[in-house]
Amino acid sequence: MLAWEQGYKIGQWEMDAEHLILFSLLNQLDININADLAEECVHDVLAALDAYIDYHFAHEEALMKAWGYPGLDQHSALHHQFMNEVGRLREAVKTGDTVRAALKVRGFVLEWLLNHIMETDAEYARFIAEKSKKSSA
Repeated sequence: MLAWEQGYKIGQWEMDAEHLILFSLLNQLDININADLAEECVHDVLAALDAYIDYHFAHEEALMKAWGYPGLDQHSALHHQFMNEVGRLREAVKTGDTVRAALKVRGFVLEWLLNHIMETDAEYARFIAEKSKKSSA
């Protein structure tokens, strides 16, 4: 099971809550794999994960746009690259060894999510915090 750590917070409570939900969905994928339910459940969990990631990215990009974040286009491009790779991996789940492919999806999403949160998301969170501080001063 994946443990959410306080260090993963970026200081934008809505985004932090959504990141926690993404962790929960990855944990659900783990549960299904470990319970030998991958064949029966992995497609549903991946569909839920895909839908939630799509929602989260749209919400995150809207937040950045609302605050005038100058790195929005680059950030959005990373989101698109991620979704393309997840789509490719999801196709592998449909056509190959479900458990092995699900583990690849899980590993890729987890690694990407942690790096993205700790680096890329932290950048826009700092920008918003600074801009917010200046506007309230």
